[in-house]
Amino acid sequence: MITLHRTFKSVTRFLPLFLAATVCEFVACSRVTSDDCAKHIKEKIVQDSTAQSAEFELKKCGFKTTFDPEKKLLYGDKMVPGTVVSERTQVSIQLNADNRVATIVVTNSLTGL
Repeated sequence: MITLHRTFKSVTRFLPLFLAATVCEFVACSRVTSDDCAKHIKEKIVQDSTAQSAEFELKKCGFKTTFDPEKKLLYGDKMVPGTVVSERTQVSIQLNADNRVATIVVTNSLTGL
């Protein structure tokens, strides 16, 4: 009976630490997935795809989008906040006369407090 009590006491002592580590791992893994989407956006939007499919892929990755009809440019902007430094990814997609993707430019920058 005493051994069972000691075992239970040991388990309850480390349970909060285990739960905190599990939650941190879950948060870190979910953040990596969202960042990976932005890092691989150029692979998801290929040349000659439609403007609608390009905009869909941007929104699926969490980008805010705007379209400039005069310049035939589709813009995407995404900010991933961090504790001290945030990562910003911007996408500029030039469309051709048929409203299909001609060129894609992706820029990344880090911004701090």
